[in-house]
Amino acid sequence: MQEAHCGKPYIFEDIINYLRDGKEPRKRENKEILNIILEHINLELEEKGEYTGIREMRKHIAWYTKGMANSSVVRDYINRIEKKEELVKALTEYFNQ
Repeated sequence: MQEAHCGKPYIFEDIINYLRDGKEPRKRENKEILNIILEHINLELEEKGEYTGIREMRKHIAWYTKGMANSSVVRDYINRIEKKEELVKALTEYFNQ
């Protein structure tokens, strides 16, 4: 997988739609991306527990937010978070601005 596609799990949906219908990939709204990230967090923490899951999600969140406005600021903050509730709050605030 090329790094450009990391943080875009919907790439597979886009490929299928393009091959099936010729539809170009659509731009995802912030709310949709946030929901994908929150689902990813829940799955990661269910699998790995909070301590490890939060730490592993940091790199995924960096990929999800790459190229977005002020993403380096939010990544810097998120890299210090250790609790799910705080992570969800920070992401929700970021994606709702």
